[in-house]
Amino acid sequence: MGRFLEIVLDVPQSALHAWSVQHERSRRARTAERLDAALVKALDEFPQAERAERPDSPGAESRSATRQTTSTRFQQTEKMAEGGLQVMLETSPDGRRVVVCQQKCYSPGVTAREILYEAPLDADTPVGSAFAAVPEEHRDLLADAGDLAPLTTLACKSDAWQWPAADGIVVDIVFDRFPASTGGDAAPARELRLTTPFADNALGPSLTALFAVACTLVAALPAFPVLRRAFDRAYDATDPHDAAEPARATAIDLAGIATPHAALIAIGHSLADQWFGNDAGVRDAVSTEFVHQMRISQRRLRTALRIFRHWEDDAWKTRIAPDLKWLGTVLGNARDWDVFVDSTLPALAAADTDGARWITICESADARRLEAREGVQTAMGSARYAQLALVWLEWLSGLPSREPPEEAADTSLRAYAQKRVRKYYKRLISAPKLTTLDESARHKERIQAKYLRYTLEFFESIASRKTRKESAKTVARMQTVLGDGNDAAVALRYLQQIDAPPYQSGFAQGWCEASKRYTAQEGERLLRRLRKPKITGGAGG
Repeated sequence: MGRFLEIVLDVPQSALHAWSVQHERSRRARTAERLDAALVKALDEFPQAERAERPDSPGAESRSATRQTTSTRFQQTEKMAEGGLQVMLETSPDGRRVVVCQQKCYSPGVTAREILYEAPLDADTPVGSAFAAVPEEHRDLLADAGDLAPLTTLACKSDAWQWPAADGIVVDIVFDRFPASTGGDAAPARELRLTTPFADNALGPSLTALFAVACTLVAALPAFPVLRRAFDRAYDATDPHDAAEPARATAIDLAGIATPHAALIAIGHSLADQWFGNDAGVRDAVSTEFVHQMRISQRRLRTALRIFRHWEDDAWKTRIAPDLKWLGTVLGNARDWDVFVDSTLPALAAADTDGARWITICESADARRLEAREGVQTAMGSARYAQLALVWLEWLSGLPSREPPEEAADTSLRAYAQKRVRKYYKRLISAPKLTTLDESARHKERIQAKYLRYTLEFFESIASRKTRKESAKTVARMQTVLGDGNDAAVALRYLQQIDAPPYQSGFAQGWCEASKRYTAQEGERLLRRLRKPKITGGAGG
């Protein structure tokens, strides 16, 4: 019984295999069992980590024992899901055990979980028979649920360690691995679960200890933070995101929020969903759209901190911002080559009377695109990326208990949003005629359009109907159009890099100049029809 905080680190099969090749010189086949054993050995070698005794088998002989369980998760009623109640049945060589827990997201990547009830269960005894002993405040809810049907069953092998941290806090580490389903192509799932007791009077130190241990682990092991554990990711029917599809930005409900500080917390949840909904797809598959959406998540994040710049502290400036810039550069390079290969070159070939003249250039460009993709994979599979992700999640986890900055302490959300929207709108519409600007100046105006677009997206739920239906769409279209012009400018640079022949270079020069002229004219038309955005919702005046 007890409450605890949890961080989960995913251990992808591909990353574990690459790590094993680097750390083991053996040429023997790297089976799942060998890979698991290598990670267990690495965890044993941390001087801070001590093997944890199984609570049901005390004694020295159990300190290195691997625990094998089969866990069955039962369906949730709507009311159970609202309250975060879960019912599990764990079966091990020691018998059957029913567990009722309550879990909620404390902050992105940090789960608060409380074991409400657990007890042995005799063979063939229905799970529902144990609910009579559940604490009274939850008993009726479970009783009303009736006979809960099992959702799924997973076999799991686990090893556990304890890691003494600062302030007398102990972090428990469990290495779980779930075998791949029989006959399927999926690789085994592996994760490290880090937990520590949740004490209201020591919340800050507990979070600090969790993230400190996690950062130490990802610096040495092929592990990456995820928002939820494998069991929840695979079988939560309330999760709207399909992991096989890129995660796009979703609407943020700020209707009941009164302060900028609370709004930033809500926006942080949305940013985390898009970031971590794409990182595995970028790291493992490097799909074009995963890269695109991952890059958008980073742009939205940087824009959010421009809007909420008073929340930037030393941790943000020294530990997060520099590596966000590094990651943005890597993603941007890959995305630019994707656009060049998939959009710009086919358009150039289609405009030419003989498209076959572009085949060799397309092949050369695709080779460069693959190099850029490899660079993204390397970056996303690095300890630097894993630590960046953890540091950002730690920064987010500190927001709920942090006092808002003095500059915004007495400001309502409505007033704060109005001021930011007005600022970016004025900057954008004060631009000279776009057709008179050079390439560099026009690119700066595109960036201003991007700031206004994302600002309106963040505050969409408290914007006026006309702002949502007209202004937001106009500025989004304007950013896209100017982006097309920027893609043409990038194309000319890339053609130089791949040593395009004179004919293709000259043809592209004319085509791209025409594209830049058209996009400047269309961007100017959209800019002059842009209506002034209005923030009418949110608390305050």
